[in-house]
Amino acid sequence: MAAQLSKTVIFLATVLFCCIPCTPGLLHADQAVSAKNFIHQGGYALVSDGHISMAENSTTPFIPASTLKIITSLAALEILGPDYHFATRISRDQYNNLYIQGSGDPFLLTENIISIVQRLQETGVEQINNLIMDESAYQLDFPADGCENSTNPYDAWNSALAVNFNSIAIRVAPDRTVSSADPKVPFLPMMQTIGATLPPGHHHLNVNAFKATGKLSNTLRYSGELFAALLAQKQIIVRGAITAGQTPTTATPLLSYRSDKTVQEMIKQCLKYSNNFVANQLFLACGSARLGAPATWDKARTALRSYISENLGISESELVMFEGSGLSRRNRMTPRAMITALQKFAPYQELLPIKKGFPLKSGTLKGVYCYAGYIPQQQDAPFVILLNQVQNNRDEVLHILSARQNTKTALTAKSTL
Repeated sequence: MAAQLSKTVIFLATVLFCCIPCTPGLLHADQAVSAKNFIHQGGYALVSDGHISMAENSTTPFIPASTLKIITSLAALEILGPDYHFATRISRDQYNNLYIQGSGDPFLLTENIISIVQRLQETGVEQINNLIMDESAYQLDFPADGCENSTNPYDAWNSALAVNFNSIAIRVAPDRTVSSADPKVPFLPMMQTIGATLPPGHHHLNVNAFKATGKLSNTLRYSGELFAALLAQKQIIVRGAITAGQTPTTATPLLSYRSDKTVQEMIKQCLKYSNNFVANQLFLACGSARLGAPATWDKARTALRSYISENLGISESELVMFEGSGLSRRNRMTPRAMITALQKFAPYQELLPIKKGFPLKSGTLKGVYCYAGYIPQQQDAPFVILLNQVQNNRDEVLHILSARQNTKTALTAKSTL
């Protein structure tokens, strides 16, 4: 109780102090001390006039959680390009088998598959034999580091051919009737398989959290069943089975569907909703773009390490990435490294969501509370807060950093009058 009271008094004193005019030097010293009182294990940094003006433990690596998505986004924008589109290719062989070849499109959604099916119908496709799902562009033997394979969608596995972020929406009625909980998605056989294990209610689930049946992974089963159901809606009959395989070079290309979102548009959505699946699809695509297909976790890590060193000048002692979403607790970053990235990311800061009145990315894991973004003033000030502690004090630290920057800007403006 006494500790909580002391914390409250310190915070209120800081708020009151920020309203009292004082010299810039005194402001810096006193507010820095106040911010430190909220740091038990963590660090922060604030940039003013292009230089770090306030900092604590700025060269100590901490778990960054989802603020790491800023690094992944920056790499994707510069390696893939902001206007890059993923492609899903459809081919047919001499036996009338239809191949769906994925390239890792993070936004291959039901509405996109409807468009693909419509175009297939327009080319004259009326029936096919087997529907063959080709995810060979990515070679992943395990999910992202840090994935606990829970039923939560944030634990969804990555693949070159995954639909709807590899998560599925199911409704289980009180009488145990199973149906689709997404009006755009028709009822699929795998919904019945998964729904039989669930209590009544609406469920939004990571499909790979459930035991696969048959030879297909749940990822490819979901993708295949969705394609087959939407083909059937257009009276295109699948007479054979849904299987996994690689598109032969002798197959005839029917169409190449370009993602309707650019990488820049994908990143905006990824940062807004902190989508781990999207971040790691981009992470893997960066590895493939630099080191060739198939994409692997090792290639992605190597490519990002090279990009971080060459383009940001950040050493491995300051930034280590095991995956691209921030899910792994083995990821490490110093506040100073994040500041460097934010300075590079400044032209893209409109991609960040607005939280607490600032363009920023938050990051949260158990015992990890982080912010990284910009304090808008005459010149936007990059800031980062990385807390690896029980107490979630990031809002208090952000208040102090913001008050410091606001006061400095006001004093600078007054001196130019």
